[in-house]
Amino acid sequence: MPDPESVTCPICGKGTLVTIDFGEQQPASREVQTFTCGHEVESARLQTADAEKLDVERRTSEETAQPTDPEE
Repeated sequence: MPDPESVTCPICGKGTLVTIDFGEQQPASREVQTFTCGHEVESARLQTADAEKLDVERRTSEETAQPTDPEE
């Protein structure tokens, strides 16, 4: 995911990236980038298989939670 300060609004060129949201975890949900200037820009759908088109957080296996024991 790019540094938010380095991403400027593609509409006005003045605002910087505030948030990236998908709204829902559904395949048809679109990535929505919100900028400090108030503009919102829709991007790729979540169902996109091309990781280069999506700005998502990537984690290593060391950063994920341990599985829970169903007997506990």
